[in-house]
Amino acid sequence: MSGPFQQFPLEGGSTADLYLLRYDRDGGLRSPVAEQEIKGRLAGVSDVFLFSHGWNNVFAQALDRYRSFVNGFIEQRRQFALPLPPDYKPLLIGVIWPSTSFVMPWEAGPDIAAEPDPDGAEARQVEEMFGLVSGALKAESDPEFVELTDGRTTIDVDDARRAAEIVLGSLRAGRDPDDGSPPPTAEEFLDVWAALDGGGAAAPPAAPEDFGVAHPAASGLQVAGGGFDPRSLLRAATVWTMKARAGDVGAKGVGPLVAHILRESGVRLHLVGHSFGAKVVLSALVAAAPTRPARSMLLLQAAVNRWCLAADVAGTGRSGGYHAALDLVDRPLVTTFSAFDDPLTKFFHLAMRGSQLGEPGVAAIGDPELYGALGGFGPAGVDAISTRRSAAVPGQDHYDLGGGLRVIAVDGGVQIDGKPAISGHGDVSNPATWWAMHALAGPD
Repeated sequence: MSGPFQQFPLEGGSTADLYLLRYDRDGGLRSPVAEQEIKGRLAGVSDVFLFSHGWNNVFAQALDRYRSFVNGFIEQRRQFALPLPPDYKPLLIGVIWPSTSFVMPWEAGPDIAAEPDPDGAEARQVEEMFGLVSGALKAESDPEFVELTDGRTTIDVDDARRAAEIVLGSLRAGRDPDDGSPPPTAEEFLDVWAALDGGGAAAPPAAPEDFGVAHPAASGLQVAGGGFDPRSLLRAATVWTMKARAGDVGAKGVGPLVAHILRESGVRLHLVGHSFGAKVVLSALVAAAPTRPARSMLLLQAAVNRWCLAADVAGTGRSGGYHAALDLVDRPLVTTFSAFDDPLTKFFHLAMRGSQLGEPGVAAIGDPELYGALGGFGPAGVDAISTRRSAAVPGQDHYDLGGGLRVIAVDGGVQIDGKPAISGHGDVSNPATWWAMHALAGPD
């Protein structure tokens, strides 16, 4: 089908046209006609907004989120009579990528203490996680993994160790591309697994003074009656799989389009990513390595490591996986974080624990200082070029994009009109986030 998927009315009778581009799990483009039409229209537009959804988005959900953000953004401009850049003619691109059909594994997962209802959503989620993880394993490992875990709610320590070895060998075999940490050993992951079996009880409090302090529940491995619940392993492995997939979609799929836009046109490119969609747009920009920078980047509750933008990750001498992005954007990169984002403040750093990132031997289980999410705790390692500030109140407060800043970390946990600016992981289409986008996309 040619033409935009949807048109949003603007002032003066013009429209903001939305195109949707679907990619497969390896980043292969499945919408070549739409992409070709986008490329053909670049000479007639001033601004391109490229959005990437995150976790739990089938087509209808992704489209609904894009519509919500665009409609809110347009209406807020009308509400406050905000000025437009000269000759403003926007074009919108929404990325559709396979990021599962269920919620993040800790938002509505099965009750670890019980068998899931055979006819309930929990049982379907477990089955989908099992298929997702086992389908990503090395072929020679799949039969053994199936025998160890399929349909089980408890396995002993030896079987748990072997299952961890299999999954780590396939899904965490190399350094993490965000922070450069090597994968955990099977024994290190058993500690994490025990914490996950406890519902994340080992996750330290979010206060900075408590970073790196393990909860007493993490000591020992006697959980679930002396065994381990394979569903917790599936939860962690699902996060690893989706994180890797987001990088592939960004680098191999969206990256070539970003490179074309910045090489073959003079449009202002604005990149917006939510959750793992933040990894999509970061990977796309870094892989594109353009000679002309994008105009702006807005990361909403980003499910990437908080050190990913650092020049020196935790004193290791290595730069973060997306440090180069800071030189590929005109305006400061704006990234939100919120204490009300439970998946990113309570569980992400458990699943993403590596081995010996920073000073060896000091990282507690699920240490958010080292392994925490950008959208949970804000960026690390960028103090000299960043600022942290409360989410601006729409129509009243403003973001200062000058002064040499490269990163603005926006605290969405503050109260605006009696409620958090960002009340949860999925609460990213609201007045506070539209206002941040207006700051980035507005005239000089």
